[in-house]
Amino acid sequence: MLGVKNMWHVGPSPQWPLVVLIIDEAHTFFREYKGSDTETKRLAALTAENARLVEDLVKKGRSVGVLVILISQKTTGDALPTFIRDVCPVGLSFAQKTVEAAVAALGDDIRNWPDASPVTLQDPAYVGVAVMAMQGHPGYTRIRTPYVSDADAARVAEATSHLTADPALCLDALLDATGRTASGDDEWNCPVSPSKP
Repeated sequence: MLGVKNMWHVGPSPQWPLVVLIIDEAHTFFREYKGSDTETKRLAALTAENARLVEDLVKKGRSVGVLVILISQKTTGDALPTFIRDVCPVGLSFAQKTVEAAVAALGDDIRNWPDASPVTLQDPAYVGVAVMAMQGHPGYTRIRTPYVSDADAARVAEATSHLTADPALCLDALLDATGRTASGDDEWNCPVSPSKP
């Protein structure tokens, strides 16, 4: 549709927007359910489908302009499946109490960089400081995020709201651009009606 293999070669546009999917408290969507009753089986199937879809988005979404941000206080393998966590290109962790938690958030290599470990951030002076790992960059980087008051956040959100769009409208634009529909019979098998956000 864009004449390139990667949307970032031309950048986002109103016809092909950047879609940012933020999944806060991500662990709640991947909770494992065990049991043989009907409701537990239904929830287990839903969890498996969530994991499949999110893994697909993380792996394939960047090149078509879908950025997935997974946020969780707990990034251990039982909370955030490792097959998803391990394909995320950027890892970020605020203070951790244990090396195991740091490894879960940033990968096993953090053991080789003890001075950069988020375990060393257990002090009020480090509020807002995180450790970041990026693919293709050796080691780890510390970053500081400034405190943003509710009033400042509201002001920035209002000032930049013109840069956002209703997800349903973005889906409409994408479907129009590709000549597809959102019906259940479509090969996309899209579960969202473009007329409903």
